[in-house]
Amino acid sequence: MSYRMIFKRESGVFLLLAVIMAGGCSPTIKVATPDPVKIDVNMKVDVYTKSDPKKQKDEANQMQAAIARRNRMAEVQALKNDRLIGEDREGYLAIRKVPDDAKYAEYEKSIVNGENNDRAVIYLATAEKDGKPMEMVQRDYAKLWRDRSFPGEWVQKDDGTWIQK
Repeated sequence: MSYRMIFKRESGVFLLLAVIMAGGCSPTIKVATPDPVKIDVNMKVDVYTKSDPKKQKDEANQMQAAIARRNRMAEVQALKNDRLIGEDREGYLAIRKVPDDAKYAEYEKSIVNGENNDRAVIYLATAEKDGKPMEMVQRDYAKLWRDRSFPGEWVQKDDGTWIQK
């Protein structure tokens, strides 16, 4: 064998050993930790809402008006059924006929006044919320009440005349 062949064979072995050793000599890096990574995000968040006391009072008044209207709904309907009251063109109740009995007449008046006062609270709140004139809101509600009226009930048309629906 010639010197070149031995050197080639030995250099091939040497190269093979160098590759094996280089692969075995690389450092081992551990990526795992014994405990999970913890991030402490501890913060305090304070949220303050400032509201207008007038608005709160208005909302409370609206709620009270709605509850009062709901509680007297049957009484209003009974007076409408007796054809004593009707819906006027401005969105309020109007007395069409005063009963002969003084106590019943007073009762009728108190129901109508209570309902009209509560409607005024709701109309005013709607006008302020929608940015509309009060007259427009009243007209819109008057149309709503006319449309919801039952046959035979008194309603006032836009021209001021009263009809039984």
